[in-house]
Amino acid sequence: MNHLSFAGLIGLLAICAVQARDLGEGAVNDSPSRALQNSEHLYEIWSGVGRLSLQSGETCSAVLLDTRNRQGQASGPAYLLTSGHCVFFQYGSARTNLPLKASVTFHYFHDMPQRMRRYTIQTARWSSLVGTDLAVLEVDATLASLIQAGVNPLKLASHQTYESQDALNIGAPSGFTEQGLRLSACAEQTAGTFIDHPGVFPSAMKNSCDLHAGSSGSPMLNRRTNEITGIVSKVAVSRNTPEPPGCEHSTSCKAARFNYSYSANFLHKCFIDGVFTSDGADCSLEPVELTVSEPWNLKSYVHRTQNADGQLILPTWDFRFSLEVPFYRYKTVHNARDCKAPDNYSAAVSTEDAYINTEIGPQNGTHALCIIGISSEEQHLTRATLNNVFTSAVYLSATPAAPSQVVSK
Repeated sequence: MNHLSFAGLIGLLAICAVQARDLGEGAVNDSPSRALQNSEHLYEIWSGVGRLSLQSGETCSAVLLDTRNRQGQASGPAYLLTSGHCVFFQYGSARTNLPLKASVTFHYFHDMPQRMRRYTIQTARWSSLVGTDLAVLEVDATLASLIQAGVNPLKLASHQTYESQDALNIGAPSGFTEQGLRLSACAEQTAGTFIDHPGVFPSAMKNSCDLHAGSSGSPMLNRRTNEITGIVSKVAVSRNTPEPPGCEHSTSCKAARFNYSYSANFLHKCFIDGVFTSDGADCSLEPVELTVSEPWNLKSYVHRTQNADGQLILPTWDFRFSLEVPFYRYKTVHNARDCKAPDNYSAAVSTEDAYINTEIGPQNGTHALCIIGISSEEQHLTRATLNNVFTSAVYLSATPAAPSQVVSK
């Protein structure tokens, strides 16, 4: 026991028991969330999910990442994963090494306040609202010291799945008498390329867990493996209210009743020997400054028309923006996941008076626009630079009316 504290031993035993029980303990999908009571150390596996307190007075949730090497050694700082908008809210922007005044409280169980531990945060190593909503924060402590204190980190899922799967959310929402971590169970699935909900990027996952204010930044977890499948970005404000009349015929209404999250499994390659390296060969999470001109005029639905001679007239993107790099490349796809494939991008285009006005279509359905800023005309798109792709999507129909039965797939 000379190298392992009692708290650490309890945590290790709890982790070993993960595969031996249903992590949701029989919780029915979409049932009300419940507060976790940890007086008997049943939930040590989630002691690394914390409450993130920001200088503004607002709170989010966050999760301690397991960045130990293959030998199980924790050799670097402690890193949190949370939602990007909790750190820096500017649509189309990403930042690296951003100063931040915040703190995180681990062992955040309402029935064990004496075990809660607070740690300071001074730097967001990366925060993005460019096609995703994620942030990596560095805690003012080493991962080894937190593990020694019984704070258990969680692993990122090894790969991304778009199939529906049972998931759990562990978060630190506000507004409850029992101030602590809460568990919610639900199914998680891809939201599809077209999401008729403002501020949600086409790469999102959706779920109907019982989430509340303060759940942003909380992890969605595989119910069997306890791996992080995504980080909550947007919480449904109307989930617990009766569905209004006609909601089933409105994609906007239906979309607003889901929570949305983003996968972070691509960050695996950004940790080298336990240290977050945003400019690594397979990472390259560069700062991005894409400003959409008049974003309030962006349309979710566009339609085909005919002129007096019966000729087909297709709508255009009419997308004006600015970028703080000299060039960009772009393409359009039907599935936004294809934005991260390097093929079919345009030649380099100057960002001076940047304007994309190519036709949309002619096929009905979803169309996504992918934009990547580059520093020179000769710069090739690599897997690393494709991490910085900006995406937007519309739905093309044959009539001016918004389709009534559009379903995200």
